[in-house]
Amino acid sequence: MESWRRVLLREVRRAARVAVVGIGNVDRGDDAAGSLVARDILAGPTSAPAKSLVIDAGQAPENFTGVVRAFRPDLVILVDSAASGRRAGAVFLVDRATLADDDVSTHRLPLARIARYLEETMDSRVLILGIEPASFDGTGMTPAVGRAVRKVAAAVEEAVAARR
Repeated sequence: MESWRRVLLREVRRAARVAVVGIGNVDRGDDAAGSLVARDILAGPTSAPAKSLVIDAGQAPENFTGVVRAFRPDLVILVDSAASGRRAGAVFLVDRATLADDDVSTHRLPLARIARYLEETMDSRVLILGIEPASFDGTGMTPAVGRAVRKVAAAVEEAVAARR
């Protein structure tokens, strides 16, 4: 299986325009991972590299599909906390084949449905990057997930900056 970094680099290189959508609830511990990835990128030295859009969609990514569609990206990267049984803080590509449209989610609409909608309405590729959570108890982010957030934000920034 190809590493998430390698896939990310390859897909970003193929894209003229990239949208990064961080998803999560900052009041639920590790569920904040995707939102914090977006915030880290936005707080960086360049805030959003050229021909890229970075959004902290919070816990309602469906509310931002219009903004993403108006930007017309070739690639959309959804970043979210995703429980898969891996060690806490593991970063992985979510296998879309394992997601059902009616999966239980902490979001109003399941990610599979959002990803399919974006692909079908704008002819865009969609990657879902998952970060394995340890806790959703609201006592703050665990150290392993915090390290993963920083690692993913840096990898996305590097990949987007390298395609220029």
